[in-house]
Amino acid sequence: MLLQSYKTYPMLNQLSAEEIEQIHLEIREEQWSSGQLIMNQGEISKRVHIIVSGQARVFIEHGTKIELALLERGQFFGEMSCLTGDPVSACVEAVDPLLTITVSRAGMMMLMDKNAPFRKQIIEAMIQRIQASNERVLDEHTKSLLIMKQHETEEQQRYGDLIGTSSAMQELRDKIAQLAKEPAHLVIIGEVGTGRMSIARKLHYASTEGHYPLLIMNGQEFDLPDWEMRTRAAKGGTVVVTQAEQLPPAVASEIMQSTAQTRIIMTACQPMNLPSGILKLTVPPLRERVEDIPLLAKYFLEKAGNGSPDALISQDALKLLSLFPYLTRNVEELQRIVQDAYILSEGRMIYSNHLRFGRIRKAGDRPTIGLALGSGSIRGMAHLGVLRVLENEGIPIDMIAGTSVGSLVGGAYAAGMPVEDCVRVLSTISWGKLVRPTLPLRSFVHNSPMIAFIEQYLGKQSIENLAIPFAAVASDCSSGEAHIMREGSLAHAISASTAIPAIMRPVQYQGKALVDGAVVHPVPAAIVKSMGADIVIAVNVCAESFVKGTVRHFIDSLMNTIDIMSAKMVKDELQLADITLRPDLGLNQISFKDSEFCIDAGEAVTQEALESIKRKLVEVS
Repeated sequence: MLLQSYKTYPMLNQLSAEEIEQIHLEIREEQWSSGQLIMNQGEISKRVHIIVSGQARVFIEHGTKIELALLERGQFFGEMSCLTGDPVSACVEAVDPLLTITVSRAGMMMLMDKNAPFRKQIIEAMIQRIQASNERVLDEHTKSLLIMKQHETEEQQRYGDLIGTSSAMQELRDKIAQLAKEPAHLVIIGEVGTGRMSIARKLHYASTEGHYPLLIMNGQEFDLPDWEMRTRAAKGGTVVVTQAEQLPPAVASEIMQSTAQTRIIMTACQPMNLPSGILKLTVPPLRERVEDIPLLAKYFLEKAGNGSPDALISQDALKLLSLFPYLTRNVEELQRIVQDAYILSEGRMIYSNHLRFGRIRKAGDRPTIGLALGSGSIRGMAHLGVLRVLENEGIPIDMIAGTSVGSLVGGAYAAGMPVEDCVRVLSTISWGKLVRPTLPLRSFVHNSPMIAFIEQYLGKQSIENLAIPFAAVASDCSSGEAHIMREGSLAHAISASTAIPAIMRPVQYQGKALVDGAVVHPVPAAIVKSMGADIVIAVNVCAESFVKGTVRHFIDSLMNTIDIMSAKMVKDELQLADITLRPDLGLNQISFKDSEFCIDAGEAVTQEALESIKRKLVEVS
């Protein structure tokens, strides 16, 4: 039946009889009834669905369904999961009786190779998917204000609010409700400003022992007599130990094995080596629940005294707030930025130019300079030219963030490799030194050889011990959000940051499946600003235009996709850069043999910008 009727199906009607003969075993027809769930968030789709008739709804579940898209004939879904083997990020259901044709991964690749319209739509769909986290921020949460109100009880006002409708916050609330019923000792792990103390209070007051005392002590100032006095005074209740990672390990273990009739809750910024069986609650940082940022911003405006926060903050301001990673104080930092913007705008509409990101510098301190090295494959050799000029001119680099090739160049320099050594080593690399074919074929190659290549020249270095503070940016396959690596193995972090989606197998690192950071922070100016840079120098080597003429093969299509996604996202992030360097690399594809050309282009653009850089140093000092 399929062979006779394929010309009536979307996407297949331009294939020749010979081509359909090659692909027909990878295609099947499927029917779905109204309301039937076709794809569930978190599962892996082995086939891409193309709609022949009817409509399909894409939604996420937050207690109620929040619709993201309505798909019709000729549109499709499941393509990213089918291509990469990663979980789908939303649910899909049939709105009315639905007819789809489904294509396997092998068939999908054949279609992308044979069918230009299909290839084009796949590229556009991938762009929309990556943009979805930002667009979701601006679309969903106008609807979610009422949901926030439901969580603002008198108790929450007293002990701190857990604002947000993201899946991460829903899961956190569920865990708090569960743990409140269990009197066992517990450690709460999360970055500064994530609300660990607020959660500890909620756990206490929501428990059946909430009418007993809650006492707090600082682990950095731990004193045994004081500890014994507090546990006796709080008998039946709770003692919270803040900064618990400052406790001697033996003391922390002894405390958590206590059988006293007092619940012990520790709060820490990082995992602790505690006895097995101790309950752990991890609080997600704000950058892992980006969807909640607009809701929090409006909440802080309301607390500042404005009764109509929706009418007081612009969409461009919300978008920029959602882009910033809040590496230092999370929600507390967001609150400070919003409240300062409210004052700066004099109570009127807040625009992006009212937002002041980064640290508050003490008078007399030298301004810190951060370098944001962007993605761009081989074009990233231009970063070496930038570093060469800055070093020759004596312009200090206090911190570096790198995405994709920017993480490779920036990581090597941050590790102490001189610029000329970086040039010598990186100018000789080739794909053969960095990747190997994958088996089984879930992607074309894996880049684990890159780890050995990096460690050959830099050794087994940890990011937190580098000569220059450094961050490598990758993308979390399961959420689409940025994963920022500022500790752990430098070589593994660079490997994750440079893993091109679909072409290279995702890198399993730090408990996540990670791919190229170019799809979230193509030029990581926001990361450098959040690390504490007063002056951000951003180097943008993303392609200005894309492969011209006929796409040669599937690899060209995917590389084009990365370039297009980066170009669409980089403009917003560069608002946070003080100086943007754009090397003139022309319009053509660049290969490893063009390294010297790229380095020269990086030198030239930096020389041209030296006056502006030095002027900025004087202005900020």
